Amino acid sequence: MAARATLREVALDAGVSPSTVSRALAGNPAISKQTRDRVFHSAAKLNYVPNLQARGLRSAASTAVGLTIPSLVNPFFAQMAASIQQAADTDGFSVMIATTNEDAGQLDAALQTFSGQQLAGAIIVPSMHSAPMVQSLLDRGQKIVQVDRVLPGLEVPSVITDARPSIRKAVQHLKDNGHTQIGYIAGPSSTSTGLQRLEGFHEAIRETKETNGLIFRGGYSSAEGFAGAADLLKRGASAIIAGDSMMTVGALQYVLDHKIGLGEDLALVGFDDQPAFQMQPVPLTVIEQHVEDVGRRAWEKIAALIRGEPTSQHEVLPTTLTIRESSNFNFTSRRCSR
Repeated sequence: MAARATLREVALDAGVSPSTVSRALAGNPAISKQTRDRVFHSAAKLNYVPNLQARGLRSAASTAVGLTIPSLVNPFFAQMAASIQQAADTDGFSVMIATTNEDAGQLDAALQTFSGQQLAGAIIVPSMHSAPMVQSLLDRGQKIVQVDRVLPGLEVPSVITDARPSIRKAVQHLKDNGHTQIGYIAGPSSTSTGLQRLEGFHEAIRETKETNGLIFRGGYSSAEGFAGAADLLKRGASAIIAGDSMMTVGALQYVLDHKIGLGEDLALVGFDDQPAFQMQPVPLTVIEQHVEDVGRRAWEKIAALIRGEPTSQHEVLPTTLTIRESSNFNFTSRRCSR
């Protein structure tokens, strides 16, 4: 027996997206007659039969899901949004994206808009200050999944990463290479990620003998990373760990602007791998969150909620420390040879 055609195969044959196929087969009036006829022709030609799981998804009041992210400039969130969109498209859903610029008011406004649109569900990157609005939506029956960050005290499924083991490994790696003054550029305390990663740094410094931890409390922006690098270097840091990808960009910019010998006079550990970090003259050591997995799992959770299926409440994905030339040198021997 030939394999049953999939929604994606119908979409490829008709020259449209899977979400358009879904809406056309559901009789959505927004789909033109020409497109609808093309979709039905392809479905008939391929003997397409909707599977029960996909039908359960499409039986929701809407085939759109909301997604809030702090920024599309931040590569981590841009890649996460792309991963979620790809998974949603495969299931015949579209994604409505709202950027919040790390502002609780903008996040609340986006959530209110989502509520008015009667979306099938929402995936959100929350802020601590957004808990009342999220609770209000939950009380009205909105299906919500948290991603990257969590709101304490709310029973909302979540997908996050745990950077603490990788931060501990990074501090030990720097200590083993002769660094005793280790700086950390921390994210905002209004986010669970900022608090969790700072906690991991504190734990690592306590566990690592003969090291001193220097902390700059910043925000998730390149400007804060730039300022953090300047502050920590003035205070004597010979190694710096940046607490997110945009702060890594800012710290690296400071190093390049001031012609500091990366991999010689300074060790830098960044966050979230990017092609640009690998292509530097001195490639960056990074703590990698595996963003595609984060986005995929977030979609799988919201899809399960839409189908009315049980899903695990909280999922924590591991991170990885990838060591490269920006930190993989013996600082003690370099210093003694001068």
